[in-house]
Amino acid sequence: MAFRLLLPRHILEGLIAQALTERPLECCGLLAGVKEEAKTGDKTTESVGRVTRRYPLVNAAASPREFLSDSRSMLDADRDMRAKGLDLLAVYHSHPMSPAVPSRTDLARHWYADVVCVIVSLAVTPPEVRAWRLTETEYQEAVWEAITEIV
Repeated sequence: MAFRLLLPRHILEGLIAQALTERPLECCGLLAGVKEEAKTGDKTTESVGRVTRRYPLVNAAASPREFLSDSRSMLDADRDMRAKGLDLLAVYHSHPMSPAVPSRTDLARHWYADVVCVIVSLAVTPPEVRAWRLTETEYQEAVWEAITEIV
């Protein structure tokens, strides 16, 4: 079944602002929300992840080439997601000096098989944002879109 990530523009803008603020180091964080099934045709459905919350995390590695999510900030985010009944939909981080393509380190450290990896590249202006499905040895571009929320 196909999966599509819907990312509200204000959350996307916050993610990019975090990457710019934390440059030259990599930033990191989590995107949470709800999973829904959407009909795309007569008999076809897709899984949709609608992001409702961004959790900026502390990069314990404090590095321009890798990130390691601080355990305390991960625990706080996990507790809040559970309390709000949210699903973890994506892990995000920045590449301050390289393209928005997963590195070998990104592949080796991505522990969530059903979670999208969003990468913000600051090597170009404006920053480039891409999303990926990762395994330990390969990656495939994920379907995502920035949406305008109707309140």
